[in-house]
Amino acid sequence: MTDKTSEDKQLIESSYTNRANRLYENEVNVGVIDNADAGAVFLDISGDLVRLYIKINAEIVEDAKFLCYGREGSISAMSAMTILLKGKTLSQAKELTEHDILNEIEVLPKDCAELPIKTLRKAIKEYEKSKNR
Repeated sequence: MTDKTSEDKQLIESSYTNRANRLYENEVNVGVIDNADAGAVFLDISGDLVRLYIKINAEIVEDAKFLCYGREGSISAMSAMTILLKGKTLSQAKELTEHDILNEIEVLPKDCAELPIKTLRKAIKEYEKSKNR
């Protein structure tokens, strides 16, 4: 496992945009929401593991945080997705796409943008399933 200093150096030398680097370096929306209303864990084929936490009030996403063990691009993409997610209705959240994340970050490997969307869809599905009981 590399330390944060080594990872930061790799990012500077990488082809990620300044926006992606800032999201990663500042750990935007990294964390846990106690008593989250929705959440999901997802492991993608590259080995990146993410846990998403969502706080919902009156069908509006009030807060979103995550933990991610994986590539810098996946962490940046998760940060971008949580930024886009806040303030959206659940219906609007369902409409978010990989393209939206790529627009927010500008340049990123496409598979990094798929991880947040798959995790979000899983979280919403589980939330709706729990509310239908």
